[in-house]
Amino acid sequence: MFVPEAETPWLYRGVHGQHPMIAAARQGIVIPGDCYGTVTAEEHNLGPQDDLVRSPFTSWTEKRSVAENHAAQQRGGVVLRLPATPARGDGWSWENSPDEFDESEMLLKGVRIGAEVLP
Repeated sequence: MFVPEAETPWLYRGVHGQHPMIAAARQGIVIPGDCYGTVTAEEHNLGPQDDLVRSPFTSWTEKRSVAENHAAQQRGGVVLRLPATPARGDGWSWENSPDEFDESEMLLKGVRIGAEVLP
């Protein structure tokens, strides 16, 4: 299980304006390509783009600037943030990513609601 550094209280996700789940993202809802997908964290990070539509993960980063760059790839994107540490009883956790692209990437498995949509 990923345990973020104490000085990093948030993790960020950039969703570009043409992303298939942009409408949900604008409402603070995070939906992976396939909630029941069997793509591993390694395949999500390193595999072909097709793996993302079959992935139960969404990509997050400690670096807000990385998320902002992803959101800006297509006009109308948004940046989401979630606490880096789940509250007691949340029942979810972050998963490690191979982070081959040096983005301080972590993976979130499944659907999450209540993400903060940043201006």
